[in-house]
Amino acid sequence: MDKQKLITYGFIIISTVILTLLFVYAEPHHIIYGVIIIGALYYYFLYSGDNIMDVLKTLTPLSASKQIVTAEMTQRTLLEKGSSTVMGFFNLQQGDRTAKYIDKLRPDTYMPVMYVAGNWSFEISQMPGGALDTNARLRVTTKDSSGSAKDEIIELPSLPKQKWLCIAILRDGRRFDIMYNNKIVASQRLQNYPVIISNPLRIGDKKLAGSAIHIIIADRRLTPTEVDRERLKYVDTNNMIIEDNTINISFPNIRLFSQCPPGLPCDPVTKPPRDNLLQWKTPYA
Repeated sequence: MDKQKLITYGFIIISTVILTLLFVYAEPHHIIYGVIIIGALYYYFLYSGDNIMDVLKTLTPLSASKQIVTAEMTQRTLLEKGSSTVMGFFNLQQGDRTAKYIDKLRPDTYMPVMYVAGNWSFEISQMPGGALDTNARLRVTTKDSSGSAKDEIIELPSLPKQKWLCIAILRDGRRFDIMYNNKIVASQRLQNYPVIISNPLRIGDKKLAGSAIHIIIADRRLTPTEVDRERLKYVDTNNMIIEDNTINISFPNIRLFSQCPPGLPCDPVTKPPRDNLLQWKTPYA
């Protein structure tokens, strides 16, 4: 059950109980006040904030394909409305050292980092000699007026390895903007509209190495300022990714299951355990 349904059912039950008590014990004007207060609270909790969801709260390896959003939610949130946002934090490592280097001018095979099969894919290719960068592109499957599908490519700047990077894909109709951290690195209007196929949002591939965390989706195109505001919720002053925290006491919207409350110390995802005899993993090892 998603958050919206849980809040809806909870308010229905609470409202029923309160209204029943008001009808039994209260005067008519008390009933009116109660209905107004319940309606205001319902609107505040359900509609006052954007539908921005963190769908990957734990550090997850990129060495295998993993579904992080169901096909139904992916279609409802990212595909149906024509505008959407997907962003997340990625740390790429060397990966498959036996993979053949791919010339950027003749790209034969790319590995998907984050994708919706049959719709779009954020992909990278190997660089020669174990370089600390990797080619990157966004491949979008579109359909023209005749119904023929084809891939349209948005070339992107290379991605650094062994370094955390926030990648955001902002869509508004046929226009895609891609951000690295707080900068727009590509903006392109496609020739045709992307196809809509009911497939889940996934990350990772068996030829990749690295980690991902805090994949955030929204059912509208966030502005670059909003993207950076979301990004800053998940990093500390040293740009280290912080772990999930169970409460956020910042106003105006008090949210459960969010990130580190401002002003409180939180551990980065790469911090080793207190017992140094325990095994731990870090993308910097």
